[in-house]
Amino acid sequence: MAKNKADIVDIAVTMQRKNLEVSFKIENCFTPKMEEAIGNGVPTTFRIRLILEKPGIPFLRSQYLNIVLERTIKYDRLENEYRVELQEHPDRLRTTKDLEEAKEWMSSVEDLPLIPLWRLQEGQTYQLRMKAELSKVHLPLFFRYIFFFVSLWDFETDWQKITFSP
Repeated sequence: MAKNKADIVDIAVTMQRKNLEVSFKIENCFTPKMEEAIGNGVPTTFRIRLILEKPGIPFLRSQYLNIVLERTIKYDRLENEYRVELQEHPDRLRTTKDLEEAKEWMSSVEDLPLIPLWRLQEGQTYQLRMKAELSKVHLPLFFRYIFFFVSLWDFETDWQKITFSP
Protein backbone atom coordinates (compact mmCIF):
# COMPACT_ATOMS: atom_id res chain seq x y z
CA MET A 1 0.00 0.00 0.00
CA ALA A 2 1.14 3.53 -0.67
CA LYS A 3 2.98 5.26 2.14
CA ASN A 4 3.03 8.81 0.83
CA LYS A 5 -0.26 10.74 0.54
CA ALA A 6 -0.05 12.20 -2.92
CA ASP A 7 -3.12 13.84 -4.44
CA ILE A 8 -4.34 15.14 -7.79
CA VAL A 9 -5.38 18.80 -7.52
CA ASP A 10 -6.31 21.81 -9.67
CA ILE A 11 -8.20 19.72 -12.22
CA ALA A 12 -9.50 21.67 -15.21
CA VAL A 13 -11.35 20.23 -18.19
CA THR A 14 -11.62 22.56 -21.19
CA MET A 15 -12.93 22.32 -24.71
CA GLN A 16 -10.30 24.07 -26.79
CA ARG A 17 -8.93 23.77 -30.31
CA LYS A 18 -11.53 21.14 -31.26
CA ASN A 19 -10.40 18.81 -28.44
CA LEU A 20 -11.34 17.97 -24.90
CA GLU A 21 -8.27 18.93 -22.84
CA VAL A 22 -7.30 18.36 -19.22
CA SER A 23 -4.85 20.05 -16.86
CA PHE A 24 -3.94 19.07 -13.28
CA LYS A 25 -1.12 18.76 -10.76
CA ILE A 26 0.07 15.94 -8.54
CA GLU A 27 0.91 17.16 -5.03
CA ASN A 28 3.13 15.48 -2.42
CA CYS A 29 4.57 12.99 -4.90
CA PHE A 30 8.25 13.53 -4.01
CA THR A 31 9.79 12.62 -0.65
CA PRO A 32 13.33 13.41 0.54
CA LYS A 33 14.26 9.70 0.16
CA MET A 34 12.92 9.69 -3.40
CA GLU A 35 14.92 12.81 -4.24
CA GLU A 36 18.02 11.17 -2.74
CA ALA A 37 17.52 8.08 -4.90
CA ILE A 38 16.98 10.20 -8.02
CA GLY A 39 20.18 12.11 -7.19
CA ASN A 40 21.96 8.75 -7.07
CA GLY A 41 20.79 7.96 -10.61
CA VAL A 42 17.77 5.75 -9.89
CA PRO A 43 15.24 6.34 -12.71
CA THR A 44 11.78 7.14 -11.35
CA THR A 45 8.59 6.73 -13.39
CA PHE A 46 5.13 8.10 -12.67
CA ARG A 47 2.11 6.44 -14.27
CA ILE A 48 -1.02 8.51 -14.79
CA ARG A 49 -4.23 6.72 -15.80
CA LEU A 50 -7.05 8.68 -17.46
CA ILE A 51 -10.48 7.17 -18.13
CA LEU A 52 -13.27 9.04 -19.95
CA GLU A 53 -16.72 7.48 -19.86
CA LYS A 54 -20.44 8.09 -19.64
CA PRO A 55 -21.38 7.56 -15.98
CA GLY A 56 -23.94 4.94 -15.06
CA ILE A 57 -24.29 1.37 -13.91
CA PRO A 58 -20.79 -0.17 -14.09
CA PHE A 59 -21.52 -2.81 -16.73
CA LEU A 60 -23.49 -0.33 -18.91
CA ARG A 61 -20.88 2.47 -18.95
CA SER A 62 -19.59 3.55 -22.34
CA GLN A 63 -15.85 4.04 -22.15
CA TYR A 64 -14.37 6.52 -24.63
CA LEU A 65 -10.80 6.63 -23.42
CA ASN A 66 -8.53 4.58 -21.16
CA ILE A 67 -4.88 5.63 -21.38
CA VAL A 68 -1.77 5.51 -19.24
CA LEU A 69 0.85 8.25 -19.46
CA GLU A 70 4.36 7.57 -18.23
CA ARG A 71 6.79 10.24 -17.10
CA THR A 72 10.35 9.34 -16.14
CA ILE A 73 13.03 11.36 -14.38
CA LYS A 74 16.68 10.35 -14.29
CA TYR A 75 19.71 12.26 -13.06
CA ASP A 76 22.80 12.19 -15.30
CA ARG A 77 25.77 12.62 -12.98
CA LEU A 78 28.25 13.19 -15.84
CA GLU A 79 26.23 16.05 -17.33
CA ASN A 80 24.95 17.19 -13.91
CA GLU A 81 21.39 17.44 -15.25
CA TYR A 82 17.98 15.90 -14.82
CA ARG A 83 16.37 14.27 -17.82
CA VAL A 84 12.60 14.09 -17.86
CA GLU A 85 10.81 12.08 -20.50
CA LEU A 86 7.16 13.03 -21.01
CA GLN A 87 5.51 10.29 -23.05
CA GLU A 88 2.65 12.50 -24.22
CA HIS A 89 4.78 15.36 -25.62
CA PRO A 90 6.23 15.41 -29.15
CA ASP A 91 9.62 16.67 -27.90
CA ARG A 92 9.43 13.98 -25.14
CA LEU A 93 12.82 14.62 -23.51
CA ARG A 94 13.50 17.74 -21.46
CA THR A 95 16.69 18.51 -19.56
CA THR A 96 17.47 20.87 -16.70
CA LYS A 97 20.05 21.33 -13.97
CA ASP A 98 17.30 22.42 -11.54
CA LEU A 99 15.60 19.63 -9.56
CA GLU A 100 12.58 21.83 -8.76
CA GLU A 101 11.96 22.45 -12.46
CA ALA A 102 12.28 18.72 -13.21
CA LYS A 103 9.82 17.92 -10.40
CA GLU A 104 7.37 20.47 -11.85
CA TRP A 105 7.56 18.75 -15.25
CA MET A 106 6.95 15.37 -13.63
CA SER A 107 3.95 16.49 -11.58
CA SER A 108 2.07 18.89 -13.90
CA VAL A 109 -0.12 18.09 -16.87
CA GLU A 110 -1.05 21.14 -18.95
CA ASP A 111 -3.68 21.24 -21.70
CA LEU A 112 -3.40 17.56 -22.61
CA PRO A 113 -5.69 16.81 -25.57
CA LEU A 114 -7.78 13.72 -24.79
CA ILE A 115 -10.40 13.29 -27.49
CA PRO A 116 -11.84 15.28 -30.41
CA LEU A 117 -14.98 17.17 -29.42
CA TRP A 118 -16.93 15.73 -32.36
CA ARG A 119 -16.83 12.33 -30.55
CA LEU A 120 -18.80 13.77 -27.61
CA GLN A 121 -22.53 14.41 -27.67
CA GLU A 122 -23.62 17.92 -26.74
CA GLY A 123 -25.69 17.98 -23.54
CA GLN A 124 -24.59 14.46 -22.52
CA THR A 125 -22.89 14.02 -19.13
CA TYR A 126 -19.39 12.54 -19.10
CA GLN A 127 -16.98 11.64 -16.33
CA LEU A 128 -13.19 11.86 -16.42
CA ARG A 129 -11.41 9.77 -13.80
CA MET A 130 -7.68 9.98 -13.10
CA LYS A 131 -5.15 8.37 -10.83
CA ALA A 132 -1.36 8.64 -10.49
CA GLU A 133 1.18 6.25 -9.01
CA LEU A 134 4.86 5.64 -8.82
CA SER A 135 5.78 2.72 -11.06
CA LYS A 136 7.30 -0.07 -9.08
CA VAL A 137 11.07 0.18 -9.21
CA HIS A 138 12.94 -2.90 -10.38
CA LEU A 139 16.55 -2.69 -9.27
CA PRO A 140 19.32 -5.22 -9.84
CA LEU A 141 19.82 -7.44 -6.80
CA PHE A 142 22.97 -5.59 -5.65
CA PHE A 143 21.17 -2.23 -5.60
CA ARG A 144 18.24 -3.63 -3.61
CA TYR A 145 20.53 -3.81 -0.59
CA ILE A 146 21.81 -0.28 -1.09
CA PHE A 147 18.38 1.24 -1.80
CA PHE A 148 16.39 -0.79 0.73
CA PHE A 149 14.23 2.29 1.36
CA VAL A 150 12.67 2.24 -2.13
CA SER A 151 9.43 0.76 -0.79
CA LEU A 152 9.21 3.67 1.66
CA TRP A 153 8.61 6.18 -1.12
CA ASP A 154 5.87 4.48 -3.10
CA PHE A 155 2.86 6.66 -3.75
CA GLU A 156 -0.55 6.22 -5.24
CA THR A 157 -3.30 8.82 -5.41
CA ASP A 158 -6.97 8.14 -4.88
CA TRP A 159 -9.14 8.19 -7.98
CA GLN A 160 -10.23 11.73 -8.77
CA LYS A 161 -13.21 12.38 -10.97
CA ILE A 162 -14.78 15.33 -12.64
CA THR A 163 -18.20 15.33 -14.29
CA PHE A 164 -18.93 17.68 -17.20
CA SER A 165 -21.13 18.26 -20.27
CA PRO A 166 -19.91 19.66 -23.59
